[in-house]
Amino acid sequence: MGSPSVSRPTPPFWLAAIPRVLRAGVLCLPLLALGAIAGTHEATQFSVPAGSPDEYMQAGAEFARELYPTVEISFWDSESGSLSVSRVEGDSVKCILRESPDAGEALKPLGRFLSGRIEPRAQVLFALAHEVGHCKLREAFLSRSDGSAADASVFPWLAQEAAADAYGILSVERKLGVDVPVRQAVIISRMLSSSMYRDPNHATGHYVSDALALCHEDRSDADAVQCAIATAYYTVGSLANDERGSPYAVDSNPELIYELGVHKVAQTIRVYQNIAQYKAQFSGADLSRFAFNEVSRDGQSRYITAISGQRTDTTYGLADYYGFKTGELVTDDRRSVTAMRIDGADELDWLLTLGAVVRTEDGEFLRKGDTQH
Repeated sequence: MGSPSVSRPTPPFWLAAIPRVLRAGVLCLPLLALGAIAGTHEATQFSVPAGSPDEYMQAGAEFARELYPTVEISFWDSESGSLSVSRVEGDSVKCILRESPDAGEALKPLGRFLSGRIEPRAQVLFALAHEVGHCKLREAFLSRSDGSAADASVFPWLAQEAAADAYGILSVERKLGVDVPVRQAVIISRMLSSSMYRDPNHATGHYVSDALALCHEDRSDADAVQCAIATAYYTVGSLANDERGSPYAVDSNPELIYELGVHKVAQTIRVYQNIAQYKAQFSGADLSRFAFNEVSRDGQSRYITAISGQRTDTTYGLADYYGFKTGELVTDDRRSVTAMRIDGADELDWLLTLGAVVRTEDGEFLRKGDTQH
């Protein structure tokens, strides 16, 4: 749902991911002993921290799968709030959600403002639909109808949040009916939350309220996706209008603001021929300053640690943000190491696309463009 401390990227692979990745690099995590990553070990156990979702989160997960049948959902006890990640695998986009198993934790921080406005189940449905909305927006630009691909990170994070809100609102309204005051509750709650936390990156209430006037139908998921896209453009147009001293009045026809946003984005967006070209040319987030070390290999799975320039363990933060499984690796010499598990060629390819350089057990270095991995 987004919060003052944790952005939704994620960011997943968007440039909006960079702030959280940079924060991950300076987390006060235990220092790794160099010996823990220097040797070759066999993985005897790999435990991923997981939790059992309560009844509300189970309902939310079921709803998310209705909206995005191939979504991967993980419930981690360590999570507070909700996180979405989009990852390119092959020629398609994979949507990953990281959720707290407890609805109260998963709804932070917006839940306190939604309480009393809509029922807890509706709150959870919106929270997960909002995260799916992020994936849908990214996928819409990476899998355009003409076969081309574009990077949605050209939209500022506020616009991406507004788009996800619009998608979540329409999706829940289709599920529960328009008599459930979802849009009113979300818009008011966003305004209150952004004001209390002084958080401009999630101050979507005003933009969503006006942009929904562009969305005349809500008969299908495709309608909700188009509304999300229109909301993203509208938000960019509103920001551009403010920058120009408001040549358009605040009560102008929303189509005018939308067109201004389309023009603004067209000046900076980069279009690739297809996803393959996108992956080949995408520079990724700046992961080059992290030391990625393969500490074990088991078939197609690689167990990798990440250290920042300060020799600080950043494995958990990076794996969490980019949607890789992470846990405690117990080696044959009974040492315990936090590692991310990279399963198969597609996941490794995406890690390298993001800018990582991985030192293997054999002392070789894998980097983007290698053909042997």
